[in-house]
Parts: sequence; structure tokens; C-alpha cells
Amino acid sequence: MSLEIVDRPIEDPKLSRCLFRILERNVLCAIATVTPGQAAYISTAYYAYTPKLEIFFYSYPDTRHALNLATNRSMAIAIFDSEQSWGRPDRGLQLFGYGGAAKGRVARDAERTYDRRFPAHAEWKLPRSPDSGTSGPRSFRFLPRTIKLFDERAFGAGVFVRANVPRRTGARGASLVAPTNGTRHSPVRERSRNR
Repeated sequence: MSLEIVDRPIEDPKLSRCLFRILERNVLCAIATVTPGQAAYISTAYYAYTPKLEIFFYSYPDTRHALNLATNRSMAIAIFDSEQSWGRPDRGLQLFGYGGAAKGRVARDAERTYDRRFPAHAEWKLPRSPDSGTSGPRSFRFLPRTIKLFDERAFGAGVFVRANVPRRTGARGASLVAPTNGTRHSPVRERSRNR
């Protein structure tokens, strides 16, 4: 089987449906960052997302990936179902862009978005004592510039669909220009094993 890369606009309804289906059906992502010495580094985290294609995750500020983002905002994320079977139609998502610690309004948006997706998060983020010597987890935001989606059921065997994510900067920061076309933004439900 040969692989093919097809470019489509992010506004494409079929692409949008597949993109948000992958985001909704999965909860873990692999986060790639770059160390100050320009070496690759990878870690995993639970994520939440918005219809504007903002990806939020929580991490402690002294983790390697958080320290990496403090010096180099370049990052990539991979999202996929690890229970897929080799040789059957697969799907997954790669996102390339930039990220960093969320602050102010963005941090409040991150918290609301994450709490909706993971209701138990409210208990996990209990305040830490200033005397404990450790700071609590912080929210981080990732803004993809490019996506590469693989959904063989939708686009065919061996076809990667690539799209740019246009963002504009305004008074309130970056926002996605693309529509969400009927996607849901709700807590994760149990996935059916019979897909």
C-alpha cells in the first residue's frame, strides 16, 4: 500500500467531522517539545479541546515539557486510539504548532474546558499549601497551525489529509477562523467497542 498526502481546507465539512470525532473519542495525547539543546522530547497528558481547536492540558511547571515550552514554544501533538488493529481501517491525528502556559483569561478558559471534559478534575486540583515546597499543576494551551489527519474509513487506505489552521491575532489573542460544522463539545462518553 502506498501512502498519499492530500491537502484540504480546514473548512471542509468532512475533514471537520473526522477531526472532532477523533478529538472527542480519545482522551490522551502524546506531546512533543524541544529541549534547550534542540533535542526532541515526548510526554503524555490528558487533554480537553474547544471548537476553536485550542488544546488544553495540565502539567506541573517543573516537568521537562513545561520547561521546554518556557524556552521554545514549538510543539506537536499526536492523538489516536491505541486499541486499533493492524491491517484494519485506522484513524489518528497529528497537530503541529505552538504552546505554552496559559495565563489570565486563557487559563480560566482552560479550566472551564477541562472541568467540562473531566468533572473529577475539580477534586484533583485541590489547592496546595504555600509551605509544601511544590507548586500545583498549571494549565497549558496548544494552538495548532497545521493538522495531518488519517481516517481510512472516511478518506481511503493510506491517505493522510493535511490542512492549515489559519489564525488571526486580535485584542483577545488567536482564534480559529474555521467553522465547527455541528461538532459537539461535551464530556467524554464511554466508547463502544463495536465500531
